[in-house]
Parts: sequence; C-alpha cells; structure tokens
Amino acid sequence: MSEQSSLPAARYIVINHDGEWKINLDNRYYGPFKTKEIAVDMAIDTAKKAGAAGYPASALLMTGTRFESLWKSDDKAES
Repeated sequence: MSEQSSLPAARYIVINHDGEWKINLDNRYYGPFKTKEIAVDMAIDTAKKAGAAGYPASALLMTGTRFESLWKSDDKAES
C-alpha cells in the first residue's frame, strides 16, 4: 500500500451556501469568498498544496446535487 493511499483524502468542495461562496472541507465551511471564481481559485490552490504534501486531494464545484471536478492530485502532471 502506498503512503498516499494511507492518508485521508482532502476534498475541497466549492459551494454556494446560504447565498455565499464557501469551501467545504470535512463538513466545515471556510469563507465566504466574494465570488465563485475566487473560491474556485482558493480551493484549487489549497488542494494543490495538500497534494504536494502527499495527500490524495481534489477540488470540486458543487452545483445543486452535481459535482464538477476542478483538480485532483492524480492530474498534477497536467497542472
């Protein structure tokens, strides 16, 4: 088993919560951010830092009940 798979996943989910753009990580909200774009940029940047530290990480955008993948640590060669 690789070290990465033994670490907990860090999923940064951008969501419009109560009319404000926030990032959800482990059921905790961070923000609010002025715009969706700022929240997306922050989620991706933070996910990249977690990925660089060895965590399986991803940034997602939640719209209604749908999730759009913005970045994941498996894609870091493409970033």
